[in-house]
Amino acid sequence: MQPTNKATGGFTMVEMLIVLSAFLMLSLISAFLFSPQKDLLEKEMFFSQLKADLLYGQQYAISHQETITVHIMPENNYYYIRGMDYTAPYLAKRHYSSDIIVEKGTMKLMFQYKPDGNIDSFGSIYIIAGSRKYKMMFQIGKGRFYVLEE
Repeated sequence: MQPTNKATGGFTMVEMLIVLSAFLMLSLISAFLFSPQKDLLEKEMFFSQLKADLLYGQQYAISHQETITVHIMPENNYYYIRGMDYTAPYLAKRHYSSDIIVEKGTMKLMFQYKPDGNIDSFGSIYIIAGSRKYKMMFQIGKGRFYVLEE
């Protein structure tokens, strides 16, 4: 009798391919499920950071009794907040996702907070994040603002 060479304890190539294809399918499905979450988080982070920066600029103007400029640069996807002394450092300079589009509404994309905390202009700015459009309204008077989904 001739000895037979049977290897036991390993996996065949077909079994490995089945397991690998199942793993790849689960990976692809999870990637598509997490994509909307990423967009939602980017939008939430943008609005949260912008609101915090605007309130900080307003408080800085009041506490230091100086005029603070807010300039949104949609073509470069960033905004900055600084005093009138252009040699001084920025109070805030933030880049945001290219998926977020900021457009001029009834208000220019450059405005100022005066030393008393009032804003020099009022109106709306439009923000498009994904498939949704938002209107950021700046009220006349004390520089208050809020965001509405359209």
